[in-house]
Amino acid sequence: MAEHCPIISFKAPPLPRLVPLPDNHPPFLWFTRLATVALVVAMLRLAEDVLLPIAFALLLAFLLSPLVVRLMRWGLHRAMAIILTVTVAFAVIGGIGWIVTTQAIGLMRELPNYEENIRLKVVALKTPLAPTLTSRMSEMVASLHREIKSPTPGQPDAPPVPAEAKPVPVEVKASESTPWEVVRDLVTPILRPLGTAGIVIVFVIAILFQREDLRDRFLKLVSAGKLHVATQAVDDAASRVSRYLGMQLVVNATYGVPIAVSLFFIGIPNAMLWGLLATLLRFIPFVGPWIAAAFPVALSLAVDPGWTKFSYTLGLFVVMELISNNIIEVVLYGASTGISNFALLIAAVFWTWLWGPAGLVLSTPLTVCVLVIGNHVPGMNFLSMMLGSAPALEPSAQFYERLLSMESEDISDLAAKHIAEHSLEEFYEDVFVPALLLSEEDRHRGTLPEARQRFIFQTGRDLIDELEHDDETHRLAASDSGAPKGPAPATLPAIPAILGLPARDEADEIVAHMLCHLLRRRGIAAAVTPLAASLDAAFKTADRAEVRAAFISALPPSAVSAARQMCSRLKMRSPDTPVLVGVWRHHASVEELGKRLQSSRPDRIVTSLRSAVEQLEAMVRGVHAETPAATTVARAAPASEPPAKEEEAGSPRPPTNATS
Repeated sequence: MAEHCPIISFKAPPLPRLVPLPDNHPPFLWFTRLATVALVVAMLRLAEDVLLPIAFALLLAFLLSPLVVRLMRWGLHRAMAIILTVTVAFAVIGGIGWIVTTQAIGLMRELPNYEENIRLKVVALKTPLAPTLTSRMSEMVASLHREIKSPTPGQPDAPPVPAEAKPVPVEVKASESTPWEVVRDLVTPILRPLGTAGIVIVFVIAILFQREDLRDRFLKLVSAGKLHVATQAVDDAASRVSRYLGMQLVVNATYGVPIAVSLFFIGIPNAMLWGLLATLLRFIPFVGPWIAAAFPVALSLAVDPGWTKFSYTLGLFVVMELISNNIIEVVLYGASTGISNFALLIAAVFWTWLWGPAGLVLSTPLTVCVLVIGNHVPGMNFLSMMLGSAPALEPSAQFYERLLSMESEDISDLAAKHIAEHSLEEFYEDVFVPALLLSEEDRHRGTLPEARQRFIFQTGRDLIDELEHDDETHRLAASDSGAPKGPAPATLPAIPAILGLPARDEADEIVAHMLCHLLRRRGIAAAVTPLAASLDAAFKTADRAEVRAAFISALPPSAVSAARQMCSRLKMRSPDTPVLVGVWRHHASVEELGKRLQSSRPDRIVTSLRSAVEQLEAMVRGVHAETPAATTVARAAPASEPPAKEEEAGSPRPPTNATS
């Protein structure tokens, strides 16, 4: 009987279940955005012949719509206003084209008369009057080259190389073109632009007639249920493009008219032609002005036997470019597009690659539309960050980034720029203190290296000293010139009127130095107890009669407990000294801080340097002041002290139970 073999079965392990990625997963979101951008670029490239006329028509419609609306407000019928506007606009364009054509034909007829001048300049450049360093070096190199190539004396001549048999040349002649092919080759380059121009005219008229209806349909198509967002985006794009085109036309006119007048007086033929070309070609970003300048500069070489007209013409374009770029465009443009200069350069390259020269003309308006999409579509906000002219970082984050990069020159330049545009108080309040707060948060998380911590603290002290030195220099310069420059800083006595105490670490001490600087600018003597000094020495200084008030500087995080302990010890040692506690956080609740610090009995609590300066000045000068960022903490008077003792002694301490 045959023995049966046992059957062994294997059970395959279960396949892992695929879990779909959520829609908000960052890699999935970036892949979706990249795929969307690639699809849009491919559609723009394939549909160039259709989209180019539409883009030009929309551009002209943006430019002509304000004129149509103005004529309708004056009582003209809609159809008449549109027909009149389109007729005038294209008549102007046609007139400019006719002027350019006739001027160009006249110039071509006169060019042979300048042949002798061009030949003389070429000869003068090839054979200079006196040997120069370059010509002498060239002759030396040529002489050495001939010496190297010449055979050595006594060396036998090399045997001649037998001539190789030359191949028989074969010439391929193309078949003669038929008359139809000749006509097609001549007419096609002319009919294509004319056809595009005709399509643009038809589209412009249609868009102007159905402007409101097309707008409503477009909003319905792209709003996705958020009509207010889509409406705001369309209005933003229309206003930006219209403002850009209008300002560009004004800038070009202020550039082309002086060019034409100046070229006429210099003696360059067809000055009107070059002025018109300068006006029109400046619509092409970056390269347009250079193309406009190339023709009259080259013509100045031909019409003048010398170099005078060439120098005048070249200098004219250089001066006009400087004036237009640095004065006229800055005054008229302002922030008309909201696009950075680098983004405009990248956009010009991209649209030129996509649509050729026509894309270069349309690059700025199209990029404006892309920027508006980035501003109003949440998923496309990266476009706004990449293309916009607004700073990518807030001033405080930008200043902190400079501190992290450990570039002292950049830090000083950024501080000087912000102070020049705003003020020293705003720089301390809105930039320096928030930057220190960011560094403290990183330091407490353990992500800030020790070397960078040392650099930030030392640079902060050096910057405050530098700013104080600049203040003193300006004050002395103002006093020498006889012009008053605000209150003079007080000469610091041995014991200041206001004493600052850092709550815990070096960041608290740096903010205390800022506050003392602001107090000294108001003529109040103030000083900071060094962090390395003992608390007993600081308290002994606060005990003396000359110290009118004290403040404790505490920078979050974990600042409230240190400030409470410092204030409690100071009040126990010097109960008659008014104490202000500054917890430097803009969005902190003063009432909540008052509850947490009530046990330490501070006289005032503030969260900003501006409030601290006002409160301390009120304490020293005996003036009552309340600000939204300050509070007075209620506490009972000592039992051995009569309630009216503070008023009799003239103490500057404010009344209790008062909250601002």
